[in-house]
Amino acid sequence: MNFLCPNHHQQFAGLPLEERKDLWLSWMKQACACSEEGQWQGVLSFSGSAFDLACLHGAHEESRLDIELTLSAILVSRVLFDLADWAGSERVIFRALEHLLDDEHGASFAGREGVEECVAVLMDTSRQSAFFADYLNWSTLAFARRDRVPVHTTLH
Repeated sequence: MNFLCPNHHQQFAGLPLEERKDLWLSWMKQACACSEEGQWQGVLSFSGSAFDLACLHGAHEESRLDIELTLSAILVSRVLFDLADWAGSERVIFRALEHLLDDEHGASFAGREGVEECVAVLMDTSRQSAFFADYLNWSTLAFARRDRVPVHTTLH
């Protein structure tokens, strides 16, 4: 499941790390605003795009977006789950775990601070809300009702 179209995926992969972090934060803020308005399509679109962005591998960077990846994975997974797309919710978590545990594009697992915590949080849903609250200043984690139909879009 991808949220960014191939053209944007390629365009954003070339951005420097700090610019990708700024863009990630901007999309997550927009997801927050959509959440406050109950616009779940917007939450999914913006947080999904932030998730895809955090999964991108930059050019030989030691630093990766592990915390950002984990935060956006939590939100995307939770929204998909609440939209009754349980398989999609699990795919997001598995994709995040694969990325976090991929040594080919980053420093060794032991050398990446916090990656163990990110993996543990993704595997233990009871820790996700607290982890999310520790890093993002959202007053609540409001999610879609379970009676909504799942919707996936690509941000252009």
